Amino acid sequence: MKRHFENLTKRAGRAIQHWWLLAVAGILSIAAGIAVFVFPLEGYVVLSILFGVLMLVVGAAQLIIAATSGNYLMMKGYVIVGGILDLLMGIFLCVYPGVTLVLLPIMLGIWMMYHSFMIIAFGSDLDTFKFQGSGWVICGGVLLLMLSVAVLLNPFSAGIATVILIAGVGLIVFGILLCAMSAKLKDIHKAIQSISPAE
Repeated sequence: MKRHFENLTKRAGRAIQHWWLLAVAGILSIAAGIAVFVFPLEGYVVLSILFGVLMLVVGAAQLIIAATSGNYLMMKGYVIVGGILDLLMGIFLCVYPGVTLVLLPIMLGIWMMYHSFMIIAFGSDLDTFKFQGSGWVICGGVLLLMLSVAVLLNPFSAGIATVILIAGVGLIVFGILLCAMSAKLKDIHKAIQSISPAE
């Protein structure tokens, strides 16, 4: 059983060669969240454009990680679905910015909710491998889930200002979580390389 667990750990290490892609996406997400607060008057339009570009970047990063992981990434199926969802929604936002000003709250809520589940699952995987900080990742995922529910409960009646506020906070939280996940993947990658440098 121990040998099987060690083999699983070594193989999972091959799935995290591109951990830095999550850091890039996280930094972009934080920048997008800050931009929403810096330009409040243009916030809704800026949010729509930034959200579309961010989705494309995050989706591409997820698909690259999934494509280079073989069958060793435990969350590979979720990552692929999330990557495709991000790309499709990102393209839609970029091609039809006028239409998405109406649909943006719903799209944002769904996007945040799906990724909150992915982050919670990632935190559970970290806990399985006994890595420190898994609890913080899970708590961050729960916070993102709560923000997504807040957006979806009243996507139109909440008002533009409220949607912008929640969206800005959500993008910053999501960016911080992506950076934290990237750091954890980097730690796992280093740990596995030190155990088996020949792998």
